[in-house]
Amino acid sequence: MAERSSIHRGRIFANVFLQGFAVLALFVMANYLGFAHFKRWDYSRDQKYTLSEQTRRVLEKLDQPLKLTIFFSNASPINFDTVTLAREYASFSEGKIDVEVVNPYLHLTRAREIATQYKLGDRENVLIIDYGGNTQFINAEKMAEYEPSLNPNDPPRLKAFMGESAITSAILAVTEEGTSALYTLSGHGEPTFDHEAYSGLKTFIERQNIAIAPLSLAETRAIPEDARLLVINGPKYDFTDREIELLNQYWQRKGRLFIFLEPGAPTPKLNAFVAKLGITPRNDRVLQTVPLGQQLTGIRKEITGDFVPGSPITRRLGNVNAIFLGVTQSLLPDPQRVKTANIRLQPLVQASKGFWGEKFYDVNTPGGVFFDSNEDLARPFVAVSAEQGAASDERVQVDTSRLIVVGNTAFLTNEAMTSADLDFVLSGLNWLMARESLIGIAPKDVRNFSLNLSASELNTLAAITIGVIPGLAAVLGLFSWIKRRR
Repeated sequence: MAERSSIHRGRIFANVFLQGFAVLALFVMANYLGFAHFKRWDYSRDQKYTLSEQTRRVLEKLDQPLKLTIFFSNASPINFDTVTLAREYASFSEGKIDVEVVNPYLHLTRAREIATQYKLGDRENVLIIDYGGNTQFINAEKMAEYEPSLNPNDPPRLKAFMGESAITSAILAVTEEGTSALYTLSGHGEPTFDHEAYSGLKTFIERQNIAIAPLSLAETRAIPEDARLLVINGPKYDFTDREIELLNQYWQRKGRLFIFLEPGAPTPKLNAFVAKLGITPRNDRVLQTVPLGQQLTGIRKEITGDFVPGSPITRRLGNVNAIFLGVTQSLLPDPQRVKTANIRLQPLVQASKGFWGEKFYDVNTPGGVFFDSNEDLARPFVAVSAEQGAASDERVQVDTSRLIVVGNTAFLTNEAMTSADLDFVLSGLNWLMARESLIGIAPKDVRNFSLNLSASELNTLAAITIGVIPGLAAVLGLFSWIKRRR
């Protein structure tokens, strides 16, 4: 019988020592890399916790610590989402943001302290942002959008989580000096944002730390100095010469205007003011014809549009469509007309393929409605921006006059506005106010995922999980036992 080869104990010790040292070295290296080069990844299906570029720019400007207190009960449907998102804020801020989670039902002593300090109700679900003594409060219902459940006895179902836009807007409110003032002009038949039909848009505007107030040019001698932006929303009657002069003066002192035109309204003086800045409203209707069968043709006036790249307003909207309900008129940018005035024009929304600007849009027109290349515009622009005094180098920030004109006003109402339209309007507002860091923070929709399997597929899945997988483990175990016995 052959003798077993002997292994020197010194070699065994050296081998074990080297293996242990290698494991320890790998452990130390992994922890060092994790500590010195810490990274986070969002593996959620909809990337719902990934911070937008706009939020990151806001956080980069923090110059002192910020305290974020989540005063939520576990019963809140957005408790987990809010806590997870808040920790993303803290992680990106690299120590500038401190997050504290307080459950008023569990942390009774701490909950009473916070309720006393901030004058809260004992069971109120609220997120508190404290920045150097400046505080903002976000109620839980302001951070989510709900819809009725299929079962009337069940509570409303979470439709969209809007935590990022709410938190970032609140951070802006405590870090900015004062509130930006937006004035909506009145006196020409314009609906104000206080109207119920615009309640959704008004809510989102106010979350941008923007105060909304009406303004009648007929009752003022000058546009207020604190006016960061004027909104002209679908005037049905024209402006007077004096009011146009006030708009001219406001424009010359680096004014900002967001104009939504009412197609068909007799506003020649307002149109002339806009045309003087390089954007000519055309007296037409953007439409397309659709076959209805049996030699009948219908006219579609509710248009879809493509966001035109090249502007910070449309930068994140390149793969979505704008939907303008109601009627829309086209806009004709004329760069040559304003070249000497140093006004830069940028189309923002172009009608989708198949639409055109029809000059003779009356359905009773002899011969019907059809595209005439001599009179009509194929795929016209329906939203255009203008900026006067901008530097040729985009990296150089200077104070400029800014204008956005849209050939539609009906799409602003609650029933007509889509998520893409809302993003466009909010991005336009922030661009006009020179708040590019906030352009476009969209709500995160909550998407339900369902797996539909047939009866045969369910039987196959059951056979695999109950029979095949355990059987495979048993076979491997038996094979290992037989080998060891040999």
